[in-house]
Amino acid sequence: MAVTLSAEQTQLLTSLVQQGRYPSLQDALDTALMLLVDETELEEPEDNPQYLQWLEQTRHKVEEGLAQLERGEVLDGETVIAQLRQKVLSAREQQQ
Repeated sequence: MAVTLSAEQTQLLTSLVQQGRYPSLQDALDTALMLLVDETELEEPEDNPQYLQWLEQTRHKVEEGLAQLERGEVLDGETVIAQLRQKVLSAREQQQ
C-alpha cells in the first residue's frame, strides 16, 4: 500500500532526522505509527495508571526538549553517539 505524505508531514519527519532524533525517515515514521497504535489500543487510559504516568513523563520530556531546541541547546547526532559510547565504555570498565 502506498501512502503519500503531505509536505508538512514530510518536513516534520525530515526535521526530526536532521536533528538526530531518528536515524532515518522510516524510523521516525515507524515510531509515530507505534505511538498511534498504543494510543488507539488503550480505549480507557484511566484503567492503566502506568500508561498515564508514562504519558505524562513523556509529554514533559517532549516539552523540555522543545524548550531546549528553541534556546539552541542542541547536540548533533555524532556528539550524542560519542557520549553514549563513552558511557557504555565507562560502565564496562567499572564492572571489571
